[in-house]
Amino acid sequence: MEGIISIKCGGRIICIGSLSRQTIVDAGAEHMGPEGYFIFTHDKGGIDVLAKAASIEAAFRLADIMAGS
Repeated sequence: MEGIISIKCGGRIICIGSLSRQTIVDAGAEHMGPEGYFIFTHDKGGIDVLAKAASIEAAFRLADIMAGS
């Protein structure tokens, strides 16, 4: 997970970034495909993919919506 951007949303951290194919599979999100930017949270158990966006701008907008901005 390189180039991950994270923002605080309530008591959680929402992350935006590209993910490796194996990380996507491990998260149970292989149906989303490997291209694009993923919006996700993480904890000790792994990551939870919330959404996927085609561009970084769209990913930021989705994160803003999730954060209630």
